[in-house]
Amino acid sequence: MGRCINMYPAKFEYKRPKTLDETLTLMSDNKEAKIIAGGQSLLPILKLRLFEPDTLIDIGFIPELKQIKMESAHTLKIGAMVRHHEILEDSVVRSNVPLLSSTAENIADVQIRNRGTIGGSICEADPAADYLPSLFVLEAKVHLRTLHSERYVNIEEFIKGPFETALKEEEMLVGVEIEKNNENFIVEKYARRKADFAVASVAALAKLKSDGSVEFIRIATGATSEGPKRLRELEKSITGKHPNDLDLGAIIDNSISQIEMISDLHGSSEYRKYVLRGMLMRIITNLTSEKRA
Repeated sequence: MGRCINMYPAKFEYKRPKTLDETLTLMSDNKEAKIIAGGQSLLPILKLRLFEPDTLIDIGFIPELKQIKMESAHTLKIGAMVRHHEILEDSVVRSNVPLLSSTAENIADVQIRNRGTIGGSICEADPAADYLPSLFVLEAKVHLRTLHSERYVNIEEFIKGPFETALKEEEMLVGVEIEKNNENFIVEKYARRKADFAVASVAALAKLKSDGSVEFIRIATGATSEGPKRLRELEKSITGKHPNDLDLGAIIDNSISQIEMISDLHGSSEYRKYVLRGMLMRIITNLTSEKRA
């Protein structure tokens, strides 16, 4: 007979605070406590007993973490507990940062979008996470709090590596701040099936001058290496030039050669290179076409 695998978590104490200050106090009092948001990543780990915290703090009942609002005329604030489907459907997000709404549409399936949260996704720091390339090109900042302090960190500095962030002890991600951005954009995810993890993903936005040359372009990729990556050298090779003057294939090949591609069950490194090259060629060509000037 096969060995029976226990799929129940180890015992833990469950806390359900109603305010942010109450949450931060619990975290200060118990350094081993673990935050649970949507639970899409944490619960499977708990069931496999790969992680056994003595206390779980459920932040799903804190109103201020569920808000979507304009902090100023140019800054959108999204609370950590805002769910993917809300980002997809919210009119404030769609009007001020439409790239993020389009990103949410690519996330998994309806069930995951109804449960998963933007804060949970960011803190998981999965290299294949859908939000991260988009947040990189939007140059978002995360808002971090402890009971006695707070700080804002650029998203690229916050993501340290696969499943690793810059969160300090007792610190909690409470929201994301994004500057209003209505520039032309394209966000794409390639997966074998829509709900699967990406083989490669790309987020890009650009602005063209009246003469058709590129005023600026931002490009980031996910799922291809051990973390999301902003393709700054590729951006520099395109910025200030007219699309007709670019040897696009060559500069894309040079950019991809600098990425240490991963291989996993979703695709080999060579397959990822092939997929990413095609995505970048198509996205950059479309973003820099004269129709978008």
